[in-house]
Amino acid sequence: MSTIQIGTGSLFDLRANIEKELTRWEKEGIEFQVQEQRMGKYKFLNFTFGKPEKETTKQEEAIFWQNLALVVTNLLLGEVSQNLLRRMIRIDHPYISAAEADALSQKVIATLSAVGEKERVNRVQKEVNSFLRENKALFLEGFFRFRLKDYVQELKENLEEAIDQLLADKEYQEFIKLLRYFVEIQEPKILEVHVLFYSKEKFRLLDEEEKPLEHEYLLKVLGDLRDEGLKYEDLLLSALITLSPQRIILHHSEKTNIVNTIQNVFTERVAFCRDCELCRRTEEH
Repeated sequence: MSTIQIGTGSLFDLRANIEKELTRWEKEGIEFQVQEQRMGKYKFLNFTFGKPEKETTKQEEAIFWQNLALVVTNLLLGEVSQNLLRRMIRIDHPYISAAEADALSQKVIATLSAVGEKERVNRVQKEVNSFLRENKALFLEGFFRFRLKDYVQELKENLEEAIDQLLADKEYQEFIKLLRYFVEIQEPKILEVHVLFYSKEKFRLLDEEEKPLEHEYLLKVLGDLRDEGLKYEDLLLSALITLSPQRIILHHSEKTNIVNTIQNVFTERVAFCRDCELCRRTEEH
């Protein structure tokens, strides 16, 4: 008989996280005992393979080691990883809420799991197996930091990308709120505007009678923006916000960033058209 001790200093319930796996072991006839132990804030599970009255085979022992290594691997790549991510967020980005930290940590784990998960599990399991063959105790957080440095670096890099995306999304939402405010406080200068997308960099605006809004009129509405270096998306958005039409019809449009922004700013004022004479006109260009 041999006993291996697995410990953690994190708040998660160590036994509850592996209960399903232990049930599977029992169904498969793996003979083992598990004892829980606490030392202050630290929690330990002592795994003992076999029974005193029964001699075990090398094959049975190998199966036990393999299963135990997989349990530890899943803990390292699951709860331990998420706890480390939440701690990094709390220390380096204290302005991020607890709910956002949870969502970010889950997102990072899911992103990593989607790419190379099998190889990562095999690599970590091999490292765990090697460690347990030479040591009778494994402290999860210590092993994680000192034996899985490459993986810790992966977590950090993916976390920073996720935080950058979160901040960009927040900035975008604030931008949308501001534009909605501008739209709400303005009196509509026109009843309806048709937007014809000829390409990703060319559009045309028509009024409610499907007549082109003349270039001179748009300049009068917008002011002379020719020398401002604005992109076509900026000009289109500026024109629509300044005109503040009661209804905007987007003809034959793809789900591009500018289309999404128009929809987010004008919400129920926006309608999509896929098959009319104006739509067919855009297809001809």
